[in-house]
Amino acid sequence: MAQNSSLAPLSSLAKPPYNRLVAYPSSDPDEVQSRIRQLRQLKITGLDFQGRLKTDHLSILGKGVVGIVVIGMRANRRIAVKIRRVDARRPSLIHEAELLKIANSQNVGPKYLGGTADILAMELVEGLSLPLWLDSLKGRGRRARIRSIVRPLLEQCLRMDAYGLDHGELSRAHKNVIISNDDIPRILDFESASLMRRPSNFTSLAQYLFIGGSIAKKMIRMLGPVDKAELLTCLRDYKAGGWKDAFEAATKVLGL
Repeated sequence: MAQNSSLAPLSSLAKPPYNRLVAYPSSDPDEVQSRIRQLRQLKITGLDFQGRLKTDHLSILGKGVVGIVVIGMRANRRIAVKIRRVDARRPSLIHEAELLKIANSQNVGPKYLGGTADILAMELVEGLSLPLWLDSLKGRGRRARIRSIVRPLLEQCLRMDAYGLDHGELSRAHKNVIISNDDIPRILDFESASLMRRPSNFTSLAQYLFIGGSIAKKMIRMLGPVDKAELLTCLRDYKAGGWKDAFEAATKVLGL
């Protein structure tokens, strides 16, 4: 591990440039020390600054209005660590952790590994966002590969809908769906999820994938034409409460 120049042990996190990300965006010393204590409480030994995004010249996995997501090390295992932003409107990550645990109970989302008020530890899912994964597909067999991820992804939505958990962001699935390196679709980021709204996971994702936008055009180009009018009828039936029958009818329209 010592040879990994991107790996910062907990003892380094109070110093620049790491302190600003640990207590983003303020780098307040008291907040930094609080987060280091919480990382230690979760048995996280360091943060590995690798990823596709850059903030303050450090590579990270993600950045949103609630938190910064980085790679963490725990027992020599790479995990995903979400650190609450100091300026976040949400006072803690505890509610998000509870919703992630509910998603896990439906075999959805990265595995919950522990949490505190300001830190959420999760399974690290390595792969590509849906748009990048589609762009990576070349040659024969790509249609079968797309079909192999679409139905399981929609089934995850069905399970969340049946439970009453609304993800809230699947109309922008390019930010919240990742295809793992072994072609398993995973839904990420439950910070906007709710048990209080009427769930619309399946209808939101189906419309994103097949009705409107650049991804829908790409999906139809790769899979073949879709009868949008018939699909919309299925989605209306689904919203009306005929979940299982409408789901099967929709997947039939989609050739899944």
